[in-house]
Amino acid sequence: MKRRGTLTALALVLAMLLAGCQSAPKEAEKPTPTPAPAATEAPVNDSEFALSVRTLLARYDAEINQVSIQSPYNMDYTIPGDMLRQMASDAQQANAEAKEGRYQFIWQQSGNYAYHSTSEEALGGMAAEAPGATSDPDDETPMDSQLMGDYAVSGGGLFDRVRAYDVSETLESGKIEIVDTLNGAQTGHEAFSFALRGDSLFFVDAVLDMAVGVDSVAIQNGYLAAAGVLTPNGLDIIEYRIDDLTQLPDPAAMDINMLAQSVEIVSRLTAEGASVTAK
Repeated sequence: MKRRGTLTALALVLAMLLAGCQSAPKEAEKPTPTPAPAATEAPVNDSEFALSVRTLLARYDAEINQVSIQSPYNMDYTIPGDMLRQMASDAQQANAEAKEGRYQFIWQQSGNYAYHSTSEEALGGMAAEAPGATSDPDDETPMDSQLMGDYAVSGGGLFDRVRAYDVSETLESGKIEIVDTLNGAQTGHEAFSFALRGDSLFFVDAVLDMAVGVDSVAIQNGYLAAAGVLTPNGLDIIEYRIDDLTQLPDPAAMDINMLAQSVEIVSRLTAEGASVTAK
């Protein structure tokens, strides 16, 4: 689970069920996991695009690792890595090919599921899934894991997740959009974009703000946004609310300090090497 938001129990249940959608008819069943190769080796079946993503993210691994040690409960810093790794995986699964210098493709997960969950189960990271559904811990989700209160929820239906990609072949820029639905009704929306400027990876991310009742998901007005810049030796990321996606800055021209002065910050994490400050 990753990210932030005003979500509670039912959203977590939907998220975990969608993670189980990896076994849906649109995807082939995954083989039994095998140990990861050594850091100096690349998986034999990695596509050229996946290798490019791996090489790009390797620039920032040392800084991300230092941030994770100093700030284990603030997960916003994982956004760019999670999104780009998911993109590489989906591109390989979909056999995506670049056309006119861009990767433009859609990856979909879907399946019919029934669920019943209590607060105790959700807090333990568990949810009842339909027979045959398997959870993939590497599958990202734009939903939060912060839960409060006593509840029990149950239901089911057709869960569907669509991820749409439009990324330059050189990884200089790109956009990713994720839409979740339950029985045709939207239950989640996330928009992510990035731009590589020298050694700095600028990114913005917005997740649909939602409120969850005992037996329903209500979409609220606006999104919870995160904007940041990641370098091999530093990170600066702010979290704030916006009314709609038109208010998101363009990462290709974004100035993180000017943005911070123009919005009402919910949280901010800055890091330089191993020195991390979270507010």
